Amino acid sequence: MAKHTSGGRSRTLISRPLIACALIVILIAGAVTAWMQLGERIDDETPVTAQECLEGRATVSVIADPALAPALQQVAKSFNATSPIVRDHCITIDVRPADARVVQQGLMAKTWDPEALGAYPAAWVPESSLWSAALSVDKSQILQGNPESLVTSPVRLAMEREIAAAGADQIAWSDLPAQTRANSLSEYGKRSWGSLRIAMPGGPQADATVLAGEAVAAATVDATGALTGRQARSDAVQTAMRELMSAPPQIGDGSIEAAVTAIAESADPADAPVRAVPATEQRLYSLTARDKKPRISVVAPKGPTPVADYPVVKLAGELVPPYAGDAIGQFFTFVRKPPQMKVLTGAGFRGSGPLPDSTPTIEFGDVADQMPPADPDATLAIARIVYPAAVE
Repeated sequence: MAKHTSGGRSRTLISRPLIACALIVILIAGAVTAWMQLGERIDDETPVTAQECLEGRATVSVIADPALAPALQQVAKSFNATSPIVRDHCITIDVRPADARVVQQGLMAKTWDPEALGAYPAAWVPESSLWSAALSVDKSQILQGNPESLVTSPVRLAMEREIAAAGADQIAWSDLPAQTRANSLSEYGKRSWGSLRIAMPGGPQADATVLAGEAVAAATVDATGALTGRQARSDAVQTAMRELMSAPPQIGDGSIEAAVTAIAESADPADAPVRAVPATEQRLYSLTARDKKPRISVVAPKGPTPVADYPVVKLAGELVPPYAGDAIGQFFTFVRKPPQMKVLTGAGFRGSGPLPDSTPTIEFGDVADQMPPADPDATLAIARIVYPAAVE
């Protein structure tokens, strides 16, 4: 008699060994996940210095123009508060001011003197590209990449107020050499006053002297682009430079501050020892910000405006370890962000942040026609005449 299957669905049988293997895999996966989560919790609770600062602490030095250094020190304090770690080093950025000529001589020497100059800098921010131009010509191997401007400040003429009111506020850069001639102020109705007596300071932080010289040179050859070395060495420019430097007043320590102070404090403008001096707008702002009424006139001569560019000169070589170079890159990326740029522009520098309110002396007017930076060769050619201390 035949057997019949039941009418219900047949059940698929699963081997017990296969079920056991599946359970084992699930348990292992769960254990791995739990272990990873525990590790993450441990990492979260571990201090950063113990977790990543394997190489210890390191201070990275930055030297800055004395006018810029206070604001840059404030920014460095904010950067250091973020506990930056670079290549397993806990980084502290140290910004200190120093005279550009002293730094230049130290960098050009065979060896850096840390006792006299402090720690070797990983970056240097001088007042203008005058200094990076000299390095690029004579010691380019210590430069890391091309310097980039951090902030700027246009060069103006600080001028005796009565002379400016008589029409000298319409002067052009090309007019300055002729203003050294006897009785040049006659054209402004000051027949017995002699010349404009333009100081061309050669003391510390006097980059505006070179920049003014470049503006005169560019106007002399009617340069349409960057002033070149050939133009700077031309007979016309050399003649203009010699006339400009024929008898500049020597005031105090040869600084811009001394010349501006002499103009501001002159009791008799008809007999003043100095009546005009080129200076950056930022320097004039810092010198006159507290004045309740103007004691000098700030003149923007006609023609393309020379500008101090405060380049970030990144240095290289055996004295700048890789972590220091990387830290400098991170620091200046931080500096260029809006909150930090606001600190710099608040000190009177021009950049992406807001400028201070106008004062009785400084209006922070537009710079409509900025002069292109001169070629390094041209900068050095002009500096050798108007600011030889910078290229000795």
